[in-house]
Amino acid sequence: MKCNYTPKDIAGKLALSFLHNPLTALLAVFILAIGYLALEIMPREEDPQIAISGGAIIVPLPGASPKEIENIIVKPLEEKIREISGVEHIYGMAMENVGIVNVQYYIGENREISNLKLYDKVMQNMDQLPKNAMHPLVKPFDIDIDIPILTLAFYKKDPNLSDAKLFKIVKDLQYRFNRIKNVSKTQIIGAHKRQFNILVDLNKLKGYHVSLGQIMQAISSVALQVPEVKNRTKDNKIVIFGVPNAIESIEDVKNIIVANYMGSPIYIKDIARVEDGIDIQNFKSAKIWTKNINDKEQYTLTIAKL
Repeated sequence: MKCNYTPKDIAGKLALSFLHNPLTALLAVFILAIGYLALEIMPREEDPQIAISGGAIIVPLPGASPKEIENIIVKPLEEKIREISGVEHIYGMAMENVGIVNVQYYIGENREISNLKLYDKVMQNMDQLPKNAMHPLVKPFDIDIDIPILTLAFYKKDPNLSDAKLFKIVKDLQYRFNRIKNVSKTQIIGAHKRQFNILVDLNKLKGYHVSLGQIMQAISSVALQVPEVKNRTKDNKIVIFGVPNAIESIEDVKNIIVANYMGSPIYIKDIARVEDGIDIQNFKSAKIWTKNINDKEQYTLTIAKL
């Protein structure tokens, strides 16, 4: 049945002209060929490089509450950063003792110039920060190396494996990954390093009239590796001997002399208990959940490419 409908709009008239036109099939083939060539020739990348610039401004203020941080650090910084051209988003965070302002520029902004403008703006307004605030830290973002393309999780199947041993294994793998071509940055998250923990008995500390500062000073004086420089040789060369670390075991820590009390030396073992453990002051951790394992500590190794 023949349709006598006559379109009145432009789109209908254009479609009607192609219905019985012999060039329609040729045009369709031409469009398909152009699309195929574009698909083959156009460069593609699984992880494309996108010029995204930004940074974070970290201002510590010891003893300040989050409300105080927000009023005297975060909000004034946000107002000044809005004066920078090219800023797209500003995110401020107020926490105990520190304020953080994250800045993101529009896509395509020059990274070096953007970071320089951000640094200059912070330095120009240093006089507006509180007098007891510490020096602000301006940390630029680099999406090329800050976002990993691979994340590896390590956890202990053997309960006898210590945290220090696991950290050593992951650290060795990190070193090997860093030697691979086009690997820009690797980072270990949730790791705990080995250290000797000195648990001081405050009652004994008071009884011997010893302060915590004396303990810290005594330990730091023997915990450094200091090179010993000798005179020049006949060949006009300098000879350097490495002095070994004086702390290598728990017994070395226990036998450190802290002070003298009534003519007798006071050792660490007299006023504290020493343990061979991990850095208990590090509260950062990562956990893994699997089908057979619930809430198990893990070390995460992230890898980013150039």
